[in-house]
Amino acid sequence: MRLLSVLYQRDFLTCKEADRWLLWLREDGNVGWRQESFSIFGRHVIAPRQLAWFGNRGLNYRYTGVDHPAEGWPRDLVALRDRIQIVAAQEFNFLLLNRYADGRHYMGWHRDDEAGCAGNIASLSLGAPRRFRFECEASGVREHIDLEHGSLLVFDGRQRHCLAKTRRPTQERINLTFRLLNL
Repeated sequence: MRLLSVLYQRDFLTCKEADRWLLWLREDGNVGWRQESFSIFGRHVIAPRQLAWFGNRGLNYRYTGVDHPAEGWPRDLVALRDRIQIVAAQEFNFLLLNRYADGRHYMGWHRDDEAGCAGNIASLSLGAPRRFRFECEASGVREHIDLEHGSLLVFDGRQRHCLAKTRRPTQERINLTFRLLNL
């Protein structure tokens, strides 16, 4: 499905593959989940989600004034990254993971347009479905996609986008956002 400059593949992973990845990401020792804080508009804010990252050794993804230095890729994630690169038709050298415990965890409206960001973002969704919203800059038109377990979304991160809060009861969701950094 293509909407604006978005490619969505609902069944990128089988349900069994998606379940396996969700378990792997939850397993102790595979991912160092962190609760991050940063300053925005002069206020100290705790991110309403947990995050982790991997990438080519020596890369540093800096946003909201916080450094995210990469120390390499776990072998299991290299194979997944390579598979996603084929569908996205581009290389990725950094992975930012977001863990949303429930509908109260979210990502507000933003653009991924920091210095050094290049190409599209490939976003793999695992766990509970959540609504992803995005906006076309030229027209201001807003659209949404309900991201499903095992789905892959490829989009231009410079588009305004968000994962809004929801009051509907929802389970955990983990999102893997593969990126290309030119630093």
